[in-house]
Amino acid sequence: MLLMGISMAIGCSKGNDVVEDVEKEISKEEGQADGAEGETPGEEAADDEALVSAAEFIQSEDSLTIAAEALKTIDDALVEKLSDENGKLTFFVPSNKAFTEFLASLKAYTDVLDFDEDLEKEILAQVLKYHAVIDGANFSTELSNGSILQTLQSEEIKITVDGDVYIIDTTEIHAQITTADIEVANGVLHIIDKVLIPEAVLEALFPKSSLIDLVNESDDLSMFANAIAEAGLETRFNDGDYTVFAPTNTAIETLFKVLGDDYNSFQDFSSILEKQALKEIILGHAVEQVIVRNDLNVGELPTLISGDSIEVVEGAGGMALQDASDDQAHFVEFDIEASNGIIHTIDKILIPQKALLLLN
Repeated sequence: MLLMGISMAIGCSKGNDVVEDVEKEISKEEGQADGAEGETPGEEAADDEALVSAAEFIQSEDSLTIAAEALKTIDDALVEKLSDENGKLTFFVPSNKAFTEFLASLKAYTDVLDFDEDLEKEILAQVLKYHAVIDGANFSTELSNGSILQTLQSEEIKITVDGDVYIIDTTEIHAQITTADIEVANGVLHIIDKVLIPEAVLEALFPKSSLIDLVNESDDLSMFANAIAEAGLETRFNDGDYTVFAPTNTAIETLFKVLGDDYNSFQDFSSILEKQALKEIILGHAVEQVIVRNDLNVGELPTLISGDSIEVVEGAGGMALQDASDDQAHFVEFDIEASNGIIHTIDKILIPQKALLLLN
């Protein structure tokens, strides 16, 4: 009887297991009918619920607080794109350090909250939209060397892969992806170490200095700046667009050596004739048109002195300038851009014919 009881118990246990297995199989088949094959109901939904939107992720990260503040500052469709979980986008989000360096490079802004006027908010919106690509989620494996991406702002960014992945904007200063492939509900985020700047707002954010300001700010042109001030011509170079061939300090020191002990600075040009000669010398370094390096051709260029010119020639060491003296001036640096022209530095001070006559 004991053996029969044990046998019946085992039989009942096996029978229950079979029933449970059948019930599980039925449940599994019903689940596959309601959901994707191989998934139980609610599994896919649980995965989606685990991902937050791009906007929510940025707002939650301590290393992205400035980006979050910038997004709050603008009133733009970008915020909706970053929040919309129905779309797919790629957003290159600058870190706090990147934003701090960007703000430190600006003269007019120290905080994203300083972009408070309507035009300033639009500038900031243009910058932020330049970080968004809305034609899909581009993970790092899809960012190939040389690829071009169209941004929400409308301008393009270029990808460079050299071990690490870099983004190139209009400044051509590379932004490195420091944290890649942060998957969010509506795409992917990559954290970068530089704020990307589109061409459309480059001038508004980084206005160029005037010609006279550039000369005054340059340590290597300080003696030329003194000469302009001594001649009373500072305002003259703010009135128009010019090319200035600016002699370096070394070039001017050479002039003083040639002139002798009576001339150690431009303050030594004290007589009426000397002051007039100094004016002629300064004006003889400027041309009333903007000529970049690639547009400098052999030939004569009229200076700001009536009836005077300098000649662009092919010298022994390349392109040079010929004045009224026997010596040529060679170029040191080309294309220093100003808001009202361009500066090329040269290794010799130019002496126009009128100045030669006044000094002799």
